[in-house]
Amino acid sequence: MSTSGNFDEEITPRSKPIFDNRWTISPRDFFFKYLRYLPWVLISCVILFLVAYIKIRYTVQIFRVQSSLLIKDERDFGDKKDARFEELFMSPGTTNLSNEMEVLKSRPLIARVVKDLNLQVRYYNKGKVRTGLLYPDVPFYLNTLKVADSSVGFGLKIKILDSLRFLIDADKTVYLFGQTLQSGGNSFSLIRNPAVGYNSFGTPEFEVDWVPVPGIAEYLISSIRVAQSNEQSTILNLNFEGENIRLGKDVLNTLMSVYDTMIVEDKNRIASNTLKFINDRLVELNDTLRNMQGGLKAFMVQNQVFDVENQSKGYLDRLDESAKQKTEMEVKVGIVDFLLKYVADKKNMHELVPTNLGIEEPALMQLVAGYNQIQLERDNNMKTTPATNPLIIGMDNTLDKIRRDIYQALLNVKQAYSIADEKIDRRFAELQGNITSLPGKSMQLLNKERQQKILEDIYSLLLQKKLDISLSSASTISNSKVLEPALGNPTPTSPDTKKTYTMYLLVGLLIPIGIIVLKEQLQDKVRGRVDIERLTNAPILGEIGHSETDYPLVVTRNSRKLIAEQFRIIRTNLQYIIGKNERPVIMVTSSFSGEGKSFISTNMGAVMALSGKKTVIMEFDIRKPKIISGLDLKRKMGITNYIIGKASFEDLLVKVDNIDGLYIIPCGPIPPNPAELLLDRRLDDLMKEVTANFEVVILDTAPIGLVSDATTLGNYADCSMYIVRQGHTFRKQVGFIEELYKAKKIPKLSLILNDVKVEGGYYGSKYGYYGGYGYGTASGYFEDEDGRKKKKKRFGLFGLFSRK
Repeated sequence: MSTSGNFDEEITPRSKPIFDNRWTISPRDFFFKYLRYLPWVLISCVILFLVAYIKIRYTVQIFRVQSSLLIKDERDFGDKKDARFEELFMSPGTTNLSNEMEVLKSRPLIARVVKDLNLQVRYYNKGKVRTGLLYPDVPFYLNTLKVADSSVGFGLKIKILDSLRFLIDADKTVYLFGQTLQSGGNSFSLIRNPAVGYNSFGTPEFEVDWVPVPGIAEYLISSIRVAQSNEQSTILNLNFEGENIRLGKDVLNTLMSVYDTMIVEDKNRIASNTLKFINDRLVELNDTLRNMQGGLKAFMVQNQVFDVENQSKGYLDRLDESAKQKTEMEVKVGIVDFLLKYVADKKNMHELVPTNLGIEEPALMQLVAGYNQIQLERDNNMKTTPATNPLIIGMDNTLDKIRRDIYQALLNVKQAYSIADEKIDRRFAELQGNITSLPGKSMQLLNKERQQKILEDIYSLLLQKKLDISLSSASTISNSKVLEPALGNPTPTSPDTKKTYTMYLLVGLLIPIGIIVLKEQLQDKVRGRVDIERLTNAPILGEIGHSETDYPLVVTRNSRKLIAEQFRIIRTNLQYIIGKNERPVIMVTSSFSGEGKSFISTNMGAVMALSGKKTVIMEFDIRKPKIISGLDLKRKMGITNYIIGKASFEDLLVKVDNIDGLYIIPCGPIPPNPAELLLDRRLDDLMKEVTANFEVVILDTAPIGLVSDATTLGNYADCSMYIVRQGHTFRKQVGFIEELYKAKKIPKLSLILNDVKVEGGYYGSKYGYYGGYGYGTASGYFEDEDGRKKKKKRFGLFGLFSRK
């Protein structure tokens, strides 16, 4: 069949898609290309799914318990016009939530929770799958009679035999419940809990751990989360994460209760210390006033001074104001003296300093508030920590420094008051100068009365403060309120079943996909038509599948094999290249040896001869000829003999059996200088005779990527077939083809993809399985390698399994 003369030299728009190299791989082709990896992906997903199941099955479940605590502003209590209560309660006026959050997670507070719930002893049941924490229902209780070292814990492995007996660890000795036991210096006993049957657990094996309070406190602190509900509110959200919901509820509820109690205790301690200070001062003032009243009475009787108003009326009114000011100042000085004496007394080293005694000096009040706060923290830590602890020593040093600062501040205040008092005295002296006419005795009386009034004012002030503080102590309440008791979520937060399965399935997908991608990235050889189209614009004539036979000639007159039909398609497509040329000279070359030039040349010659055209194949691969030996033909004189003048044209022709009109011209003896030999003018004569006697001439040349023979022979060719072999030609060689194509170093270059193999149902071409049919070798159009028709197969799930 010949189509010569039916096509123009230029490719028409209708035929252009055959050679359009800008195609991309379709979803269908992509699916079939990677279908062969599907079993590995499924196996990987199944394995990772099983790993996720095992992880979920054997991981201890963690549950979340939540509660809410309202911290009320101190200013909400009492009369807002009277700030004395705020000072008594050591409140700065506004609530600092950051401080309260730290207090809730402080060790002293958590330690009280541990002791209240008796969490030093932990019970576990050793199950078949995992060990679970028991709380609060336990089959027995650990009664610790003596602990050798309270800072070191100990554990026991218990196996219950019956309601009366048990074993400890690996010891075969049988013990009785209630029996006193000794271990490592510790004395204890196990008390049976009749309300809980040991048979209700998975196994009769249990573990008991006694842990020091600090250890349990650290565990609880790491499990508790305290956060502000939002920036505008004073609500704190408390979360506890653990393996036992009931334990989490009890911890949070007890924590809020202990926190509430601690606040009340701190306020009562401050009030108690202040009352103690006031009572001491009242006793001193009472004695002083009693002595002063007796002296005043004796002075009045002795000096007969009872009424001097008529004598000093004009001056006393003016003197009254100064006297009042001096009285107030001396009251303040008296309070300062009392405070100096109190602070200097070493007996009060670890006592709170009284506040709200009428001294309104901001710096002094700030020092006193800081001193009392640290004193409270020290008292709380002393409950669980010895005095020799570096933390307590550090607090003592800080308290000592602040106490000295308070003392100095009081001295400064007293000095300021003294200066003010001197000014009042000067004004007072001026007024007294105006009444020098008054009897001296009357003035003495006035002085004594004034001193008595000062002490009486101080006494009245302290009595009022005592009453205020007593009332406040009787009605002391906490500034916190449980907004929502602890509630547990029965759905575990860890392990997250959905998240775990999703993550592991994703990993199960990513592992094989990553391996496939890595394999593709490391692949540096041509895998299919898409690789070629991505790297070069040269047209592709067609694709040749893998030949299962060793004999190079697969195209015969009656052959219906797939590979034979592929050569016929290439013959048809070749008409778009050669156009109206009636006697085309076709050059066949490649990048390097082993890409199938001789195989393609032989069968292209056969398919052209079967179309009725007299065809000759010239074996120009002089260095490594294969055509004659591959066809088992008898070697005759060749091209090299003709060029050196040792043979005539008729001596060169070798007839191929069973293919009418197909001849081969061998290369002849291999010369020492093949490249120079091809430049001989005798080659021009040979080509003229060949083109005069044959309708189609095929030049099987040496690889153009290795030697220059093909470039030289390109001067005689009308078109060039460049062979690219799947899985053999390097991708970088396709870039070399693009250079040849752009520079037009060889005539009308086109490509043939050779040795195409099916990969996972993907044939590697734009047409699916074969040349546009899309039915593959199972379509009934072709024969197998033995010449028999293929039976159509039905494909099972994903094409992985099939049946005849």
